[in-house]
Amino acid sequence: MTQNETTLKILECAKNDFLQNGYQGVSLKEICRHAGVTTGALYHRFSGKAELYKSVVEPISKKLLELLKSPPVDTPFLIMPEPCLAFVYLHLDIFKIIIRCKCTAYYSKFYSVIEENIYHRILEASNNYEKGICRLLSKAYVASLFEIIYCNYDFETARKCISAMERFFVPQGISC
Repeated sequence: MTQNETTLKILECAKNDFLQNGYQGVSLKEICRHAGVTTGALYHRFSGKAELYKSVVEPISKKLLELLKSPPVDTPFLIMPEPCLAFVYLHLDIFKIIIRCKCTAYYSKFYSVIEENIYHRILEASNNYEKGICRLLSKAYVASLFEIIYCNYDFETARKCISAMERFFVPQGISC
């Protein structure tokens, strides 16, 4: 295998192992065994399990956060635009890994950033809500979104749930 092929093989096996067993349920030795590489080959590329985990999930999760920063266009969903939901479902395994690995520092960081993005979307979409209410709603929205992913809903069911959440979290004409 070339250097690049070895790295890709390690990342793919790590992704599968994290998905099946979670962060704490996987050892670097197991990942190496599944990838058919030595631990030296892994440590040549990654400083440890945390860096390997981050290398698996960060490129895709960063892309979602970039999508969330863009204003919603041609979508009935203001908080979680349909292109963002579709992106999550195109990369569902990565988001399942993040959500199932709550013990990682990356989860905490990702949760905080996505919650902040959702907070601003709710704040913008609901002219009448106080900031404190928007903060509470954003936390509940993210928890609900993560539950949809965790429960492995198919895309159409997830889409229906998001539609219901949009109506619930940003009802028209209600003031607090």
